[in-house]
Amino acid sequence: MRIISSDEIDACLEDRDVLETLRQAYRSNIVAPPAPHLEIQRLDQLAGHLTLQPAWTNFAALNDVSRGYVGCTLNLNLPEKKGAASNLYLLFSGTGGQPIALIDGMRMAAWRTACMHGLAASYLSREDASRLLVIGDDLRLPRLLSAYAAVRNLTSVLFAGTSAEIMKKVSNQPALANVHLGATTEIHAAQEGADMICVAGPDHDNGTYDALTYLDPPTGCHIDVLDPAAVLSSELLDEVRLFTSDVSAPPRAELEWAADLAGLAKGNKAGRRYYGQRTLFLPGHRTGLADFALAAHIFLRS
Repeated sequence: MRIISSDEIDACLEDRDVLETLRQAYRSNIVAPPAPHLEIQRLDQLAGHLTLQPAWTNFAALNDVSRGYVGCTLNLNLPEKKGAASNLYLLFSGTGGQPIALIDGMRMAAWRTACMHGLAASYLSREDASRLLVIGDDLRLPRLLSAYAAVRNLTSVLFAGTSAEIMKKVSNQPALANVHLGATTEIHAAQEGADMICVAGPDHDNGTYDALTYLDPPTGCHIDVLDPAAVLSSELLDEVRLFTSDVSAPPRAELEWAADLAGLAKGNKAGRRYYGQRTLFLPGHRTGLADFALAAHIFLRS
């Protein structure tokens, strides 16, 4: 069995290839059943959670067991980690069942998250979108903005509530070499000129989502939200056309979802219906299908 490290993952992946791998995965009939979410009782009320996200090649549809894979994301979240869950991906041969790869799930998840949101932006943002506003702070921003740049011709990015460290890492991304980067505290004015708004997370300075209470995207804007638990105003949710990664397990069942990534990738559902429409993408918690496709991609190229 091969152990594939974070450095090996970075060396073998490229945004456009990963985006296309995910696009094809959402068009496929990969089997990705609901993920078990198991509570781990521990001392002193330090309960943890183990989440398994399995997926495998649809051997029955292929009528063939001589090729394909079976895989599973293993995600362990303990209170001591303060939200930074441990993550591994285990890939098995679909032919003999032997384990063939153990992959750094943290780094793989960063690529998967970035390109999942990039894929959504390719369907939901306007084709001429070039100005991006980033609200909040998240370690995945450098990878995410690189994925955005692979699907849209970004010319400027404004950051609000993002740490200087993250902004520096973003500036070092080759895909953003010709993009003007700046910071602002005037979110009202900044969003008026934004073609896309990325809600990355809580404000770096105060750790809250306060800026979102007056989020008022302009006509034609696409809003991309990283955190399924982000507090968004009911007025915003009523005004935008809503999309998620998996409508069978959306992050908020009470909302009316227009489509998921499978529907968009297969062409069964419309994304942006007209130029001036506001769209919003909010991911769900099920990532088994995307993880499986990316793990196989990494295994074959590393």
